[in-house]
Amino acid sequence: MTLVVEPHDASFSLRAGRWAISLFFGFWQLVRRPPKPPGAVDEHAYGSDPAERLEFIAPRAGAPQRAPIVYVHGGGWIMGHKESYTRFLSFLAEAGFPIFNLEYPLAPENPHPGILRSLLAAFDWIRSEHPDVRGVHVMGDSAGGNLAMMLGLLASNPELVRAVDPERAKVPLTCHSVVSLYGVLDRLSWIEDGFPGAESMLEGYGGPAAFEAEVGPELAITPLDLEFAAAPPSFLAAGTEDQLCRSSQLFARRLASGPGKVVHKEYPGEGHGFFNIGRSKSDAQLRSDIFEFLEAEDPTSG
Repeated sequence: MTLVVEPHDASFSLRAGRWAISLFFGFWQLVRRPPKPPGAVDEHAYGSDPAERLEFIAPRAGAPQRAPIVYVHGGGWIMGHKESYTRFLSFLAEAGFPIFNLEYPLAPENPHPGILRSLLAAFDWIRSEHPDVRGVHVMGDSAGGNLAMMLGLLASNPELVRAVDPERAKVPLTCHSVVSLYGVLDRLSWIEDGFPGAESMLEGYGGPAAFEAEVGPELAITPLDLEFAAAPPSFLAAGTEDQLCRSSQLFARRLASGPGKVVHKEYPGEGHGFFNIGRSKSDAQLRSDIFEFLEAEDPTSG
């Protein structure tokens, strides 16, 4: 299958926006001083594109052994960097979870299904370089929450994989669970609910046809676009003031209707992005809820 969305260069305003977002998160970490990871952080390339790289965040020495977490950063598919999350994932490394924190080539230079193909290549690298790893938890926020859930559904439904990459028959790792933090889990509700910049993000990733009420499998860019028979255990979280809150509600109802176990939580008064901004008490509660969910679904817990 050829790419159904034409790649094109980012505009000047988008390039400036990417720079500004990187600067903001770098400044914010200096101000808030989140804890450093408890172990080594090693950088690796998993593909030929300069953006196809990841960092391996080692767990705390002496912590209980747990299955790895793959983290996929947010940014509307068109911006964002993994380094904005490294320190905010430290609580999971402290608890014993090895973490693969992924970078990926952004849209519109790398539109759908290119990003998913890059992330699947990261799974290939993990399986090759860490042959003891057979399964992972997948976690992400915003557009990363979308990508995390898409990876989980592809892993649980191999018949869907060829629509993303015709050279593949399956995902090389089992998905133990998915954590989607205020994820883009359907295509249109966040636009209807007024998420800032949603139209530009969706067009950059999926092209003009992504705004249609119905799309074919070649443009199934959100979990609610997919027809799936199985789903990994899923934790869906959003703030009540987030224009993406309804997206999690819609997908939680889909999962609760039969295909999978779902834990759905909403955090009163919170807007978008509070996982790695931490402007209220809810970020601490969210971290506690994430850990409780992962511990319950981790295969080492038994």
